[in-house]
Amino acid sequence: MARSTNQASPDASLSGEVAAVVFANPDSGFGVIELTGDDEADGARAAGPLAALVAGQPVKLSGRWTDHERYGPTFAADAYELERPQSTAGLVTFLSSERFPGVGITLARRLAKRFGLAIGEVIATCPERLAQTPGVSAALAERISGGWAEAGALATLVRRLSAAGLPATVAQAVHRQLGDTALAVVDADPYALLSVRGVRWDHAERLGKEAGIGHLDPRRLAAGAVVAHRQLTSSRGHVALTDADLLAESSRVLHVAALDARDGIDRAAARRDLVLTQPPGASERCWYLPGDLAAEEGLAAELARLAAAASRVAGPGGDADLDPALTDEQAEGVRAALTRPISVLTGGPGTGKTRTVCELVRVCAQADLRLALCAPTGRAAKRLEEVTGHGATTVHRLLEAHPSKGGGFAFGYDADRRLPQDVVVADEWSMADLRLAWALVQAVGDGAHLVLVGDADQLPSVGAGAVLRDLLDPALGPDGADVVASTRLTRIHRQAASSRIVTLAHQINAGAVRELSGRDGDVFVVPERPAGVAARVAEIVAVRAPRFYALPSTEVQVLAPMYRGPAGVDALNAAIKQRVNPADGRAAVAGFNEGDRVLQTRNDAELDVANGDIGEVVAVHKRERALSVAFSYGVVDYGPDRTDDLRPAWALTVHKAQGGEWPVVVLICDPTHRHMLWRELVYTAVSRAARGLLLVGDARLVGAAAARTGSGARERRTHLTARLAATAAGMGDTRGARGTEQLLR
Repeated sequence: MARSTNQASPDASLSGEVAAVVFANPDSGFGVIELTGDDEADGARAAGPLAALVAGQPVKLSGRWTDHERYGPTFAADAYELERPQSTAGLVTFLSSERFPGVGITLARRLAKRFGLAIGEVIATCPERLAQTPGVSAALAERISGGWAEAGALATLVRRLSAAGLPATVAQAVHRQLGDTALAVVDADPYALLSVRGVRWDHAERLGKEAGIGHLDPRRLAAGAVVAHRQLTSSRGHVALTDADLLAESSRVLHVAALDARDGIDRAAARRDLVLTQPPGASERCWYLPGDLAAEEGLAAELARLAAAASRVAGPGGDADLDPALTDEQAEGVRAALTRPISVLTGGPGTGKTRTVCELVRVCAQADLRLALCAPTGRAAKRLEEVTGHGATTVHRLLEAHPSKGGGFAFGYDADRRLPQDVVVADEWSMADLRLAWALVQAVGDGAHLVLVGDADQLPSVGAGAVLRDLLDPALGPDGADVVASTRLTRIHRQAASSRIVTLAHQINAGAVRELSGRDGDVFVVPERPAGVAARVAEIVAVRAPRFYALPSTEVQVLAPMYRGPAGVDALNAAIKQRVNPADGRAAVAGFNEGDRVLQTRNDAELDVANGDIGEVVAVHKRERALSVAFSYGVVDYGPDRTDDLRPAWALTVHKAQGGEWPVVVLICDPTHRHMLWRELVYTAVSRAARGLLLVGDARLVGAAAARTGSGARERRTHLTARLAATAAGMGDTRGARGTEQLLR
């Protein structure tokens, strides 16, 4: 049979019956099938969004022929549609498949004999006739009809959404979330699909245009107002927006006049997709997403609940139980953790936060207290476990997170089923956004103690909110301070003070950096022009740093402010991979080869991997388009629907590096990144290094960045502090209730 693999002719089609399903992933929708039919289709292999197909199903595929390096000519399908059954044998196979539970081979043969290849028309026009077949009840006839219709609806949905540029994985997500109503939703209001993860504004706009929805249609205006709020809060970290800001952003997103943008905001508010409210102490009303408002109000209330509960933390008393080597600040941090229901421990590098937490772990063990250690990311949790010697996990794993049907996560531990531990310590809390903080706090049991640890001067969370900043805000006042006890470590210890990395971090945070050049202790300046940065860094990672520090290249982490540009993360990853682990024609999936270093970019409860986990690809499964990745806790298999969650990890953005520490850090200081170089970002990057810091590019930019603030938590618009202060003020005599037995009384 002649099969063209001309890539210039993408609009090919292929019709036949599914002879066999070689591979199917129902989550992603990706499948590999073999066909039977005419000369072209007979024995043909096809791959694409075909996971819902079963043997015997008649289909027409649209796509293109490609040459698979192992399997030869393969039809890469973009979409499919169901056709009239082509053979009685195929019809029987289809009807007896798992798509039609209760039918089986015997009933399938009876149905095929009675209605023949026209059974599709019978189902479409008078499905009750199926019950005339012996053994087919009215209920079974209804299920057969539903299964037949669902198969066609999914094919139509994939075809419709693919035409608008939505990937097949997103089409599958739409179908999972909306079920049989998905097509009706697309027809009635394609902007409603924006609630599904992966559907972007431009996708909805294309679908809306195809549906004939006008520029000023109320559905479009309301959806645009919500998208405007999400985009602005996502990019700036705000929880609440002023009316003026939301109006301006809505007008920009929708490309409409302010009067029409106002109409969209009002319509979104009428649907409760946006909420206008005046927080305590605010001078004007603010716009919230309902989930963020619930989280901010809920977090304040849950903190007040913990503060009012009688403590169940009891154990040995007296300062004699503490290590005498602790500084007064560190001892106070341990005392606060064990005598106050909620405490915050903060401080810069070298001030002893880790030492304080280790002492707290020791005292809890001595007192037989049930202790949980957690952090927002897998990398931060692993580091916490290494330094304390006590098991640690991510917040999501601690709370037994699992995917919710509507997207996002549901938690096994929450307000209805609380954690059993007596003390819960959450590290790297500057990384925690508002919703994660609410999830953790409401899961902490009455009488337990919550200890939040972090550096408030680092970059804030990627998600909305500035929880650590808000809990340390002096504006809490005496009432709020009675709810949250805070300890700030300021003394740099002798050993840390000898590190130029530590002193440089503190100089950056103070906004005053002396000139950097050559070698300055454990800090090295490597001048380089933008065009040469990638090649120079690849040489450092592959050869120079491993040789100088006597460690593997995996212990050298490259950090840059942004992805794009000749010195951006993308270019750096490509250059480092070419030196450390070149492809050299080896099998690849999603651009990864065996031996590649990869980063997990989101929490995935089904795979039990966490955002920030770094691993190594140990196997490439080309046929299944799958990968096996080794993490510190074991090997995880990634199907084709999950590989998009992996990024190369030879180089990371500074945001992605939060919570981690490496022996050697290479920080890119390039003029093309100047607009991203702020004090908080450079401070965070420098404090990731333990033994060596290499500044590649123009080191003068470090001093310039130290003088610029604005990308940190202080700029974020939140109202948690005011809500907590107001809640605490209303607690009356119940505020700060304690148990009769206290640690370190």
